[in-house]
Amino acid sequence: MKQKEDKFKGKEYRLLDDRSGESFLLKVGRNSDLLVWDEKEGINRPIRHCPNERVIFVDKQSKHALVEPIIFRKGFLEVKRTDQITQQFLDAHPDNKANGGAWFESIDYSAEAIEGVEVDELQLDIKNAVRAKAKEKDGIYEIEAVVAVLVNSVLRASEMSLQEMKREIYNEVDNNPYYFCDDNGNISIFDDDSTKLKYLTLRAIKDGIIKKSPNNKSMLWVKNNELIASAPRGLDLVDYFSDYLSSDEGMLVIEEIKNRS
Repeated sequence: MKQKEDKFKGKEYRLLDDRSGESFLLKVGRNSDLLVWDEKEGINRPIRHCPNERVIFVDKQSKHALVEPIIFRKGFLEVKRTDQITQQFLDAHPDNKANGGAWFESIDYSAEAIEGVEVDELQLDIKNAVRAKAKEKDGIYEIEAVVAVLVNSVLRASEMSLQEMKREIYNEVDNNPYYFCDDNGNISIFDDDSTKLKYLTLRAIKDGIIKKSPNNKSMLWVKNNELIASAPRGLDLVDYFSDYLSSDEGMLVIEEIKNRS
């Protein structure tokens, strides 16, 4: 006969903040100060860690409820399959990441393994796309455009060899492969409109077609110092201007930049 799978399993939890030291004492609701939303009752109810009880809700616990501490050692906590009340308490805890908290989370090694493989494969696919682009006629110029945006300088990118540019991209791919993907997760390293517009902006500055104002808040035409656009306070001028180029007014500016090139 096929053995029935045990529905009770051990769980592991880890702290999200590595500054907690050798041990960390989690709030256990000793003073009924941990409230969770009860969807069924439609009210906030206090919970308390009492492993000798059958429930975590204070209003359903007996007068013999014994509150016990929960201690993370070196950032981790292992809860046995037989400690179901402790698991329920931790899963409902307001400081759990799953509930919007910022102190700890449940570890799902299987999900993390899947996610890790997906990231590894995505990084490999992006690097393969760069290698393929390098073999295309004039592909080096598209690679240079991507690097110019990454290092925020057309001049620096133009001074790099192909291998140096590939290494610059690969480093960023290793750090954040999703930077080179669209909202649907598709690789867009050489098709991203925002990258193309930022490169156009950086190139126009280098070629002396447009320039930043002395206070670094506005973009001007070099020829007559005429104002093109000003960035709101707190926004990077190049980033703002690149986004501005995607507007109807910006399309006209792009045409003028091309005419003056």
